Amino acid sequence: MSDKPLPKTDTIFALALASLVKSAFNVQLGNDKFILTSPLIMRGIAAGNLVYPQMTNYLIYKFADSLQYSDNPSYYGSSAGSYMQQLESYISWVKPPRWQSRDVSVEAALALAEARDNAQITSTRYAQVEDDAAAEWAKVQKDFPGVEFFDWADRHYPALKVARGFRTSTHETLIKAMNNYFGEESEALTGYTDGIYNALNGVSSLPGFNQEGMINEPILLKKAIDSANSGRKPSEAEIAQSTVLIPEFTIPDYTKDVQAWMTAASGGAPRDKVIPFDIEAGKTTTWEDYGFKTVPGGSGSGQWPFFHAAVLVNNAWVDRKLNTDGREDAISVQIAMINFKKDVPDIKKFERAKDAPTDVLSSKYGRIIAILVGYDVELRVKFAHEMREEVNSIYEEVKATGGRMSILGFQVSAGKEETPPDHVVTKFDHVRWNRSEGTMVLVPNSGQVYPTILGALAQRFV
Repeated sequence: MSDKPLPKTDTIFALALASLVKSAFNVQLGNDKFILTSPLIMRGIAAGNLVYPQMTNYLIYKFADSLQYSDNPSYYGSSAGSYMQQLESYISWVKPPRWQSRDVSVEAALALAEARDNAQITSTRYAQVEDDAAAEWAKVQKDFPGVEFFDWADRHYPALKVARGFRTSTHETLIKAMNNYFGEESEALTGYTDGIYNALNGVSSLPGFNQEGMINEPILLKKAIDSANSGRKPSEAEIAQSTVLIPEFTIPDYTKDVQAWMTAASGGAPRDKVIPFDIEAGKTTTWEDYGFKTVPGGSGSGQWPFFHAAVLVNNAWVDRKLNTDGREDAISVQIAMINFKKDVPDIKKFERAKDAPTDVLSSKYGRIIAILVGYDVELRVKFAHEMREEVNSIYEEVKATGGRMSILGFQVSAGKEETPPDHVVTKFDHVRWNRSEGTMVLVPNSGQVYPTILGALAQRFV
């Protein structure tokens, strides 16, 4: 999908979501504060042209991992592979995008593009070799009591060390190319790349990064992701609590709250905390009201269309999109959950942790200063009578062809596309569609309950 302006009605729903998040914080927005709205499960950010989406996505992922791993001993889903995904996303981002105009030499641009491609190739290769090594380690681990995976691999699986060397070399070349291309901004960007790289490889202890959960037991990640995709909850002996440092902007009493939410969910508590979308707010506000100049459409820059699908026709992917033009009053949307909570610290007194990793939100520095999370979230949509056959047509075609669809960025897959092994997807059969009543309910992966970030309040500073 291209970065085109959102159609008017899609924009109305996107603004209604932003209004929902803004009203939860009840703060004044301006040049230094803005709202990051998060389509519920993908956590994609409607960040407009002021904030690069890969940066904000990374912040959201890092924060989500920290909250969920640290306080939920039986956590088993969704964000487990996020660092690996975001590393690749970042490498993709540093390749000069087509809309970016900079006064740099052709040689510098070509060098960056080549360095990016080489880094991506060696990163992919290393991931495969590490998977192979982990599989071998699973077979022989009992024969090496007290030995950690990487110590064993250094002695008995030399291919991993070789692959790591190639990846390190191309990573260093990429950093040099970035420095040459981005000039004065390169220091911040390099720091960000190093942060992700170090978190993945355990080079040093970094507050705010979930290193323990990722590095000490590589098989843990595969178990977590497999369990999430299958909907089977593993035993606590398999998925133990990981040790992390929670970012300083975390919700007070978060541990106690999450445990209470988990207990309520296991007891069958209803999703009785309902937040409706205010369509009038979507009609009467602009992106500037939320801290942005504009927000384009397209998955690459921030906000998906309201209802988008991809189906297989003659073995080729074809887009389908529900026509919402002028029909905003024929659609009602709610998000429902067992509970939700917001964190709004006193911004004037908020300070970064001394050793916390840098947060980058564009060419300027920035930070997330508060978040809104919901527990066991579902999206509820109701279509008026005149739209139901159109919705049903898209729904049935996705189902028949094994395609995928999303509403407000809440994406589900019917299974024909390849799913990366380090990614959790919501299955199509978890969607509840009632054709006669026009209601559609989309939930997180079946049987999984964990806090979902609905939005964040961020602050830019120089």
